[in-house]
Amino acid sequence: MKLLFEIGMEEIPARFLSQALTDLKSNFEKKLKNNRIKYEGIKTYGTPRRLVLVVDEVAEMQEDLNELNIGPSRERAYKDGELSKAGEGFLNAYKIDESQIEIVKNDKGEYIAFKRFAKGEPTEKLLPEILKELVLEETFPKSMKWSDKTIRFARPIEWFLALYGNNVIEFEIEGIKSSNKSKGHRFFGKEFEVSSVEDYLKKIRENNVIIDISERRKMIEEMINKALLEDEKADIDEGLLDEVTNLVEHPYAIVGNFSEDFLEVPQEVLIISMKVHQRYFPILDKKGKLLPKFIVIRNGIDFSQNVKEGNEKVLSARLADARFFYQEDLKIPLDQNVEKLKTVVFQKDLGTMFNKVKRTEKIAEFLIGKLKYNYMKADILRTVKLAKADLVSNMIGEKEFTKLQGLMGSKYAMERGEEIGVAIGIKEHYYPRFQGDLLPSGIEGIITGLSDRIDTLVGCFGVGLIPTGSKDPFALRRTALGIVNIIINANINISLKELVNVSLDALQADQVLKADRAKVEADVLDFLKQRMINVFTDMKYRKDIVLAVLDRDADNITNALEIVKVISEKLALNKLEALLQVAKRVTNIITKGNNNVTVKEKLFKEEIEKTLYAEAKRIGEEAEKSIKENEYADYFEKIISLVPTIDKYFEAVIVMDEDKNIRENRINQLTFIKNLFDRIAYLNKID
Repeated sequence: MKLLFEIGMEEIPARFLSQALTDLKSNFEKKLKNNRIKYEGIKTYGTPRRLVLVVDEVAEMQEDLNELNIGPSRERAYKDGELSKAGEGFLNAYKIDESQIEIVKNDKGEYIAFKRFAKGEPTEKLLPEILKELVLEETFPKSMKWSDKTIRFARPIEWFLALYGNNVIEFEIEGIKSSNKSKGHRFFGKEFEVSSVEDYLKKIRENNVIIDISERRKMIEEMINKALLEDEKADIDEGLLDEVTNLVEHPYAIVGNFSEDFLEVPQEVLIISMKVHQRYFPILDKKGKLLPKFIVIRNGIDFSQNVKEGNEKVLSARLADARFFYQEDLKIPLDQNVEKLKTVVFQKDLGTMFNKVKRTEKIAEFLIGKLKYNYMKADILRTVKLAKADLVSNMIGEKEFTKLQGLMGSKYAMERGEEIGVAIGIKEHYYPRFQGDLLPSGIEGIITGLSDRIDTLVGCFGVGLIPTGSKDPFALRRTALGIVNIIINANINISLKELVNVSLDALQADQVLKADRAKVEADVLDFLKQRMINVFTDMKYRKDIVLAVLDRDADNITNALEIVKVISEKLALNKLEALLQVAKRVTNIITKGNNNVTVKEKLFKEEIEKTLYAEAKRIGEEAEKSIKENEYADYFEKIISLVPTIDKYFEAVIVMDEDKNIRENRINQLTFIKNLFDRIAYLNKID
């Protein structure tokens, strides 16, 4: 038989709905399994006013319980005729006493066991308690109590509809009784009775409720497209579409208008007002320019002039505020805003945003010199100085448009006549803001973004704010990923160790570094290395290759990535197999690594020893030159040429000679070769 369960309530927040249905389904599946009740499948439906489960082919009887639980062997379970700790543990695990133990025999011997049998009960008898538990165990990001009840839920519960086949599953929670009744749309429906799942699905639609989330979503998309003129398009993002879908029980799209006068404000501000504050869909022309129109999704079944005018009025008030903020901000030079940053705390142990800007300037000066951008020094440092100035503007400071930080600073910089590279850099220094986001394109934004992020990362580590588990309040993982991605995208050749130490110098000059400097350096570099591993593997490079390179040296991101690419390409062309086999063989013979070995040529007994050593020294010098010139493919070609000689060496020489001096010398010679193989990657770690 089919089971229908609906929890009716006051409208819950849109962001709660999808997860609530997922949790409800998962929990119900577990309860059916734990109660040995078979079923075919579960579907979930939901609107702001209801959570619905429809379960197909629910068995009428609980399966019989017939299980044999085998414990420890008889010898372990008893000691001197008394239960041992192992035996007592078995009893405690199943909450039984010794009289319920049986001895069973199998191929391995005798074991203590506990047999349990229970006759299955009718499902209809079990369902009331199951559904009651289901409601009481449902959790939300925020719950509430109401009236005189102790139950907690996202919003007050109004009704339970519970049917098994054609019968009501009767239960009660604090005066709220289950029944065969449901309610339609708050304004365009009524209360109704149902006799089956099919009857419910028919009547809920007749009462103007679309309970299928995916159907509502599709309806909204179609309504939006139908409302647009031929030369128009709607600004639809998936998050907003999902939110609006979960705000209504029956959607209806209405086109509204606002005064063209508001278009003097940057369209990004107007779009934020519409999408974030009002949940409207802005309308653009085909070139992406905002038009003085929007689409609101009404929770209703038809057009309403009152709804249209009401939303237009609310939006106009919002846009008037935005225009006022914008006009007021244009009256204040950005330089004055920089001084105001002294009143904004970045982090209580790291000082104000003004302090942060000053540290960022020091890091930027280092990068300018290191990357040879002295000819752009004035513009880059101007970008750094003004990058956070919009944080104290009316537009951002009033907390209405915080998502536009950087963008507004860029707009104000352009209006104030700043260089275009400076204006763009102010906006782009926030890139990337999330995974897959844009990356800064100009050197002003690149250096400002790197300097700002490294100060945040090292600063937080320096005062003990290190991410643990899922806790990362300062988004340091995202910050580190940003550093890695910016460096890769801009192909920046920089030592991370140097960069971190410049930041540490700035923190020490500010007298805010609390933790041990050496430990902070090591921890930050390791943290960045872990992000490099993530980024490289996300780029579809094999993890064993990535680790072989980064475990050897993770100081230069660009060089490390290039080495990973070269190794991957050569492996794909089957050009490294022989080298990797030799590298592993050499590594297996050498038990301890040593970078400073002395090879004594006078102890060579075989001609191949002399040949190999001379060839290894020559190739080592050539390979070192290739590394210095970042010619990693050439480096591998050179050391690969050593493989045939090494093979001949192993054919002719027994490394573990009886003579201790000769044996140690041969090990030193192989160590010399291993060090050559390990110059840019631990080749023995590649599978």
